[in-house]
Amino acid sequence: MFSLFIDTTQNYCNLAILKNEQIIAKHSIKTHNNLTDIVVEHIDSLISTAKLKQKDINKVLVVVGPGSFTGVRVGTIIAKTWSLINNTQVFQIDSLLLQLPQGHGVSLLDAKGNNFYLGIYKNNKPIRPLGMISGEKVKTIIHKYPKQDIFIQYKSVNVFDNLLFHLEHFQIVKNIDNLIPLYIKEPV
Repeated sequence: MFSLFIDTTQNYCNLAILKNEQIIAKHSIKTHNNLTDIVVEHIDSLISTAKLKQKDINKVLVVVGPGSFTGVRVGTIIAKTWSLINNTQVFQIDSLLLQLPQGHGVSLLDAKGNNFYLGIYKNNKPIRPLGMISGEKVKTIIHKYPKQDIFIQYKSVNVFDNLLFHLEHFQIVKNIDNLIPLYIKEPV
């Protein structure tokens, strides 16, 4: 069984092909407001590198956000399109959980304008609703959860290692119409 992993929510377009839960090909490409121009090309290149055809992909694993407004939309649209064209199962995970190497800790992602998306998890489950906080409140959160490791903007983590750890935490999308981006804040 082959899976396609798509994470376009942050400053990198992270793509991988997995065979039986092992990564056999991967790309991580820094984006510069050119995501929509490059993502399909890099997916095609990745599939070619793995010596596969699109129809060989049985499952799509997509990160639904929060993150870049365009990136979140692009990833979910590709997953929906893939599912509809190829009758492929789609599984989703949020970017805040994916950032946590062991599924525990405080996860912060840049939401621009001195704001951060915030997720606090224990045993891969949020212990408070996902939300957004100002940069001034980050220290308060850190002091409120002193025993939790803090992860900010995927620094000191490997997204592909985290992918392998979180494979069982992706949730199946039973109805593809229910695959929606996780924005948290209103688009500008």
